[in-house]
Amino acid sequence: MNTLQKNSFFNRFFRENSFKGGLSKNRHGLAIYRRFYTPKTDVYLNTNERYFYEEKPSSTTFFLFYLPCGISFSIWVLLLINLLVVIFTDGSFYWPILLIIPIYSFITVNVLGLTYDRVKFKGAYFDRLEKKVSFTWKVKNAEEFDMFGNPTFNWEDIECHTKNEFAVLGIMKGFIEIRHKNLDLYPNAKLTINASGDTSKPVQCFLEWESIVRHMEQDKPLPDTPEYELYRELDPITKSFDESNGRPKGFWTQFSLEQQREIEEQIFQEAIKFDWSEGKVQPEITKPWEVWTPDPKRPPKPRGMFTMIMLQLVFCYPE
Repeated sequence: MNTLQKNSFFNRFFRENSFKGGLSKNRHGLAIYRRFYTPKTDVYLNTNERYFYEEKPSSTTFFLFYLPCGISFSIWVLLLINLLVVIFTDGSFYWPILLIIPIYSFITVNVLGLTYDRVKFKGAYFDRLEKKVSFTWKVKNAEEFDMFGNPTFNWEDIECHTKNEFAVLGIMKGFIEIRHKNLDLYPNAKLTINASGDTSKPVQCFLEWESIVRHMEQDKPLPDTPEYELYRELDPITKSFDESNGRPKGFWTQFSLEQQREIEEQIFQEAIKFDWSEGKVQPEITKPWEVWTPDPKRPPKPRGMFTMIMLQLVFCYPE
């Protein structure tokens, strides 16, 4: 198990963002609860200029939360089967289902949205402003807590370790373990993440940790990457830097999700060739518009209101 330094060597940061709502962060559709209620989780999830979130994989709570969405999809499948039966046989159509579907979807979308902030998904929040790290479960001997009651620790007391394990079919997987330095005192103050995902390349572990480290560097602007596009102006240092740097407004919103993934793959291939053992710090790309340009033949496709409502009807996802 290796301990990673709190430094950025590769200095290439990129996470895709579909910008499904375009430049707007506030769209409702069937989720009318948003017109009069702001979930507590918005303080975390809608303030990406401050918080970086890492979720624990295979969360049971996450599965249970999305179970109603699966039920909604199943109802739509039953509707399709019923239509096929009517078309190809002498069977009768179950008309009440046309009433059941929209009522179920409307109620589920709003109930899920209202209860989302009351459900604790296992993960860790990295607070750039306060330089704190919060875990969303009870930590033995924890003395300090954030505004939501999560045990929180100083960033300087957090470290990251890498480890490799064999997964299915004998494929080596890379993991990072983010934990408190003093595990004897705080034995469960740790989060293990399968950083390598579906790839056997452990280099993804380094990229994952560097993205966290870079987020926590208060003296630097946020990395110029799609995931921060809608929040850059909310961070004073980033806003000032962008103005002096001549950054085009909404730069990454001009890129399709397909092109973003190509850029992400390009960076990943560079990371594989990068000599991580040398300790040489690579200069960061601060003007990505001089490196990449949006492809006019593949413009981004923001999700229209009709599409959003249909997805809410079928999958009950509040968006």
